[in-house]
Amino acid sequence: MTVTGRSIEIGGSGRIFGLAEPAGQATAVLLSLHGTRSNWPEQSRLSRMAQLADAGAVVAFPQAIRPIRSGYEWDHEGDLPFLEQLVSELISRYSPPGGRVCVTGMSGGARMSCALAAARADLISAVGAIAGLRSGGPHTPTRPVPILAFHGTADRINPYLGGNTPRWEESVEDSARHWAAANRMPERPEVVAVSPTLTRTTYGAEGEPGEVTLFTSKGAGHTWPGVRLGLFLWLFLGRTSTEIDATAKIWDFHRAHAGEV
Repeated sequence: MTVTGRSIEIGGSGRIFGLAEPAGQATAVLLSLHGTRSNWPEQSRLSRMAQLADAGAVVAFPQAIRPIRSGYEWDHEGDLPFLEQLVSELISRYSPPGGRVCVTGMSGGARMSCALAAARADLISAVGAIAGLRSGGPHTPTRPVPILAFHGTADRINPYLGGNTPRWEESVEDSARHWAAANRMPERPEVVAVSPTLTRTTYGAEGEPGEVTLFTSKGAGHTWPGVRLGLFLWLFLGRTSTEIDATAKIWDFHRAHAGEV
């Protein structure tokens, strides 16, 4: 599937993104945000989300503007206008079900996805957060936003139990709990051992508006579940869970929630 570079004007400057479009009529719109020190082409390759165009999805890969080393990082407040405008233009052009888009991301892109969903819940159908689930921060969502998250317990970059930096204070489980509270879901989740190394924690019933589901992979690192890495990245980022395909799960999750009011 071809992903082409595009740009839009915002605040007097051009912002770039990649775009994969279906051959026929669009049935959904998704955003896939790159992690810190990455860029949109790398996110396209990592996530494999462009392949969803074969199922009718339009997939946009926005790029942050703040340089960091060989890539870019997201500014939660500074990049909001760009993402809001991009989402609004995609909704206007493709008319997705419910008039909303699914926003996903890896690491820093997951954190930015959560910030966007909290600030503009009216535009977002669901969130797919890989190795970077955070609560809404200073923003309070105006409607329940379904959340699907994936995280490895051996993630050294964004530790599962939280850290000591402003961007990563709370644990992943606390982040899921905060989203459940914002979505008015039951305080006690259902916890299911899918396998000895994979656990699913769900607030609310699966498919229920506002559900929050977290897949925890025991021993997995800072990786995208279902995508195998080369030896160098495996040594640096850790093991990848192959028990679950995050891209396919996000697609199914989005379709389950796309038409919600």
